[in-house]
Amino acid sequence: MLSDVISGDRMFCIGTIQKSESVNDYLDNIYPYSTAGLLRACVVNENGTANLILEGIKRIKITELENHKPYKIGRVQVITSNTTDEKWVLSADEKIKSILLGDSFSYQTENSEMNINQILENLGKPEDTADFVSQYFISDQLTLRKLLSLESIDERLEVILKFLLN
Repeated sequence: MLSDVISGDRMFCIGTIQKSESVNDYLDNIYPYSTAGLLRACVVNENGTANLILEGIKRIKITELENHKPYKIGRVQVITSNTTDEKWVLSADEKIKSILLGDSFSYQTENSEMNINQILENLGKPEDTADFVSQYFISDQLTLRKLLSLESIDERLEVILKFLLN
């Protein structure tokens, strides 16, 4: 699979199996939402394992799985965000940024050099804020799955606000 990814468009995603006790690895046992990632770097080790740098690019929904190789190949649809209230979305985006910069918000990351203020200033759209917060500050798997599946940026930001305020 890694050879195919490297020689192709360097994009792939990983599906999450819903029921680990099931031998069914078809679409009805895989969470349909994931993130398509771009393979930025790969070092293959002598023991056959590999170290990868994978950059998440787009939220996707797996719509079909095929068994033409020793691994599954899926067809996907990109999840595009929509909004019903742009004014509320911009307000929620600012509130999330304010929470992250506030004294009462504590966080620990593997990279203690992360400059939250600089990162937040460089985020262009509320969707970028939602993706950033999801990646670095939300570890609850159920919340992450829900955030992946929501097409409305309004709903995504609402879930994030509730998570940050609890």
